Amino acid sequence: MTIAAGMARLQAEAGLCEGGVPTSLPGALTVTPTYEISHDAFLLRLPTGLAFHYRRGAGTVYACPAGMTDGEVRLFFDGSVYGAIAWLNGLVPLHASAISHDGGVYAFTGISGEGKSTLVAALAERGLSICSDDVLVLDLSDPDAVMAVPGHKRLKLWADALTLTGRRPDEAVRPGLDKFYVADQLSFDAAPLPIRRLYVLESVVNADPGIAPITGADRFTALRSSYYRPQFCSAIAEQAGYFATAARLSTAIAMSRLNRSRAMADFATGISMIEADIRGTIG
Repeated sequence: MTIAAGMARLQAEAGLCEGGVPTSLPGALTVTPTYEISHDAFLLRLPTGLAFHYRRGAGTVYACPAGMTDGEVRLFFDGSVYGAIAWLNGLVPLHASAISHDGGVYAFTGISGEGKSTLVAALAERGLSICSDDVLVLDLSDPDAVMAVPGHKRLKLWADALTLTGRRPDEAVRPGLDKFYVADQLSFDAAPLPIRRLYVLESVVNADPGIAPITGADRFTALRSSYYRPQFCSAIAEQAGYFATAARLSTAIAMSRLNRSRAMADFATGISMIEADIRGTIG
């Protein structure tokens, strides 16, 4: 599979249309109250009545209750369903937002609330392009490079992050949720690029802000912790393949721990620190 073919495969498999969704998944390897997954299919059923059925080669069909917005459908499709599609097609999704600079991708991962999307929004204001928001898909088909596949062309921010980054809000991503799509025109990547660095975000607690390399066994742990919906992968992958993939990624991708202050007064200083590291980093 070539690099271009890997991206094309993901795009081809990410078709979405409304229709009937089955109540269960034949041959499921894992069954939970909300999702089922097999070697070639994924079923997601939410308490709201929204449901998705993906089958490899056939795309995704969804069913939703009356009154549910298209934005809410896209929110779940672009998240859990998209992650499952990636895993089921031999790709590796990370829980990360990413930007690109000088032909390479720099990604930010961390627990929810660490500000991955906020950093991307702020760095885009400084002239860097956006590769992905929240889910970054990696293509390992090239033996010489790990490629980052461009993600969805919309950025989502909480209300306070909109204020912090000076961005304008569009529609809410979900009714009653204080999180919005960004209305501003933003520059998004159009083609796969090699991933050069993965930053693990941490908020400073009694420590000085800074960026430090992650080394040794900590790299393997950091990489596995950055997987998006790792339970999907563990359900369908043989243990040896699972560890081989993680080992290759942890060896191929440079990683750094990014400690930063979350105080609003320190925001611009923190962004400048990150920008300088990216612009000064050689893959």
